[in-house]
Amino acid sequence: MASTTSIQRLDHITVRTRKPAETVRFFTEVVGLTEGWRPGFNFPGHWLYNGDTAVLHIVSVTDNEAELRSYLGTRTESGGTGAVDHIAFRCHGLDAMQQHLIDRGQHFRERVVPDIGEHQLFLQDPNGINIELVFPHAESNRVRGERVAAPAMSSAGR
Repeated sequence: MASTTSIQRLDHITVRTRKPAETVRFFTEVVGLTEGWRPGFNFPGHWLYNGDTAVLHIVSVTDNEAELRSYLGTRTESGGTGAVDHIAFRCHGLDAMQQHLIDRGQHFRERVVPDIGEHQLFLQDPNGINIELVFPHAESNRVRGERVAAPAMSSAGR
């Protein structure tokens, strides 16, 4: 690879689903993304934004997906996250998000990892994809969901 090439940031994630409405609703109403402009592809889908950046592309899987396959290729449906363990979003406003999830009746798990300065919330989207919401750790943070034990950590790190 040429030395002038580098990855700047993760651009977006694409989810193929037979549950597009539920998926859009989850990521807009629960996670807080907003639906926005999407190019006029010849297959159904939605783009969800964090501010001005389209971070999540939702592609509707149908029984007639010739246009989708010509654009993205063929992929078998398996649900969940497949080989990808989870999708994480860096966030702020922990108390407000915890209350939002509680008010919606959305189950979530929490882990506090002070060694890396994080308070993590874990939930699943309608497709079984694991979603992590990462907030800054503070001593005043409260765990309001199902507690997950912090991982054992060595003092050496890597």
